[in-house]
Amino acid sequence: MNKIFSKLMLMAIAAMTFVACEDVPEPYDIPGTGTNIPGTSTEIEGGTGKGTLEDPFNTIAAINFGKKLASGEESADYCYIKGKVVSIKEEFTTNYGNGTFYISDDGMAKNQFYAYRVLYLGNQKFANGDNQIKVGDEVIICGKITNYNGTIETAQGKGFLYSLNGVNRGGEPAPSTPAAEPTGDGTLESPFNVSGVLQYIATLGSDVESPKQVYIKGKVSQIKEEFGTQYGNGTFFISDDGAMSNEFYAYRVLYLGNKKFANGDTQIKKGDEVIICGNVVNYRGNTPETAQNKAFLYSLNGKSAGGDTPTPTGEAKGSGTLEDPFNPVAAIAYAQSVGDSESPKDIYVKGKVSSIKEQYSTQYGNATFYISEDGTANGEFYVFRALYLGNQKYSSGDLLKEKDEVIICGKVTCFKGNTPETVQNKAYLYSLNGKTEDGGTTPTPQPSGEAKGDGTEANPFNSVAANAFASALASGAESDRDVYIAGKVVSVREQYGTQYGNATFYISDDGTTTDQFYVFRALYLGNVKYTSGTLLQKSDEVVICGRLTNYMGNTPETVQNKAWLVSLKSNGGQGGGDNPGGGDNPGGGGEVSGNTTTIDFTAQGYANAQDISTVTLVDGTTLTFSAGDNKNGPKYYNSGSAIRMYPKNSVAVSAKKKIASIDITCSANNAEGQIEASPGTVSVSDMTVTVSGIGATATTITNAHTGTGATSQLRISSLKITYAE
Repeated sequence: MNKIFSKLMLMAIAAMTFVACEDVPEPYDIPGTGTNIPGTSTEIEGGTGKGTLEDPFNTIAAINFGKKLASGEESADYCYIKGKVVSIKEEFTTNYGNGTFYISDDGMAKNQFYAYRVLYLGNQKFANGDNQIKVGDEVIICGKITNYNGTIETAQGKGFLYSLNGVNRGGEPAPSTPAAEPTGDGTLESPFNVSGVLQYIATLGSDVESPKQVYIKGKVSQIKEEFGTQYGNGTFFISDDGAMSNEFYAYRVLYLGNKKFANGDTQIKKGDEVIICGNVVNYRGNTPETAQNKAFLYSLNGKSAGGDTPTPTGEAKGSGTLEDPFNPVAAIAYAQSVGDSESPKDIYVKGKVSSIKEQYSTQYGNATFYISEDGTANGEFYVFRALYLGNQKYSSGDLLKEKDEVIICGKVTCFKGNTPETVQNKAYLYSLNGKTEDGGTTPTPQPSGEAKGDGTEANPFNSVAANAFASALASGAESDRDVYIAGKVVSVREQYGTQYGNATFYISDDGTTTDQFYVFRALYLGNVKYTSGTLLQKSDEVVICGRLTNYMGNTPETVQNKAWLVSLKSNGGQGGGDNPGGGDNPGGGGEVSGNTTTIDFTAQGYANAQDISTVTLVDGTTLTFSAGDNKNGPKYYNSGSAIRMYPKNSVAVSAKKKIASIDITCSANNAEGQIEASPGTVSVSDMTVTVSGIGATATTITNAHTGTGATSQLRISSLKITYAE
């Protein structure tokens, strides 16, 4: 292979160490002192070892070794790294057989090395009965080291736990599997192999979707989400040889025949030979994958089923007015022309419901669903969190069903440049099967406020002026000076905590979403990383100082770790005081009123599929979530906006005073009412689970369901604690 292709392949292959779309992790700082972060090249003092079994690297030496690699490059040989476990991101599981954690020389936060998806002792998958790792364990890792966009870590599928507290099972490094030469031209007659499609996608721009559908042939190497009847698609990895290296990400592909998966269909399994057909995308410029719901399984172990050729998306029709609404194809084209901003006008879109992601409910008052011209998955347009008839929040009325004919009115966008959709809560259901409510009302956008301030300490920008200042910068450019911005906290996306030391949140003049400004990973008071102190809460008055940027040319925000909290004034009676962070999920969320504490998990800024363990509330009460006897532990998912507790999962509530009762609001499922509490009596009413008669400072609530599927889950969107005194 020539040098250009080799470089493209390294970039493409390295990108596959992380999963895609809403599951791609944000580029967080690695915990510690910032020595293992992108852009840091200075060698750290204190490195020892040669990387051999007889003389393993310490974590400093491993980091220094990795810094000499180019971005995306991995070491030619396997290395041995010795250290103590600092924190565990993903425990070893029997599902994938690997685990992800951080180690350092002394088990403290400084100079951590990232052990990413390493196999268990003996270079084998983790099995039931194996000892789980824990913080403080002394380990030796054997694996290839890679420089993933500046983060030094083990290469996925190329590392294993050589010893655990002095115990080992031997095991030899797996032989390297070189990437196959690219073959194919992407046609049905000559499909791309995995190397070929990675090479093709490397020519696409960031978040640019291929202009044509292509065919890709490979073997299933990992299954992330099996095909299911709820959404009809599946998500998995394929490689040329079925190994967990040089993989391509098949993201939410439909089933054989370009249809949704149905009961009775054959499920995929590791090692299956498949051909996938569809559009592909270079997601965020670093993750080659199929475009969501624009690809399907053409063949499975040589078998195909009708619909072999992709059906055309159809002809764009309509002008977007009430009298002549867009069809979904035209709405997609219009949103793509708008780009990653809001459309300047409201449009009307007519179609039939093809699938429902989030049904209308009284909790949020909106719904999320897909529409197409004929009610199939062909040519779907994404209706994201649209209000109900009459441009009102849903309180009662007919719910959506597949094939319902609807007209949607509102603003649209091409989210992140690749997903045409309606703008959250700025679109509504104008008609449902011909029924309207007083004809609906045209959505009226919130008026923009007046820009104020000059960005100095004496006269800070307000959020409007900060947005204008950053928007005037070139795409990706950074301001040449620090500026001051004053406002009230609208919402907290990532709370301050000791793990990363920064926070991400929105501010505006009045604490509402109008003209809000995005404060991205700002340091704490005194321009230092957070260690302890008052946490952010809605309506707090703050002043921020730092550099601004026009991220991607469309998102005005502060520059990561180049802005900080100058002042913090608690406002609105929502806690305040010094509340320590810490825990896996730093607290500070929630409101205190009288003898009650409430936390809305949808407002905590959790990432999609984030593991939830310990949450500390504003008043110091802790919620400790546990997997129990289930291999899957509690996680927060954007779909349904809730913490999902699977059967046998539990949450232990520990307070400083006696608890009278706990009210849990569920987003959709409540484990069919099969909930137990000790102590306490459980009752269920609609989507509320109430635990009463606790009379103690602690209780444990357990999902006692014994089945599987969505109905067996307890999905918690908010929780209210009432104290006995």
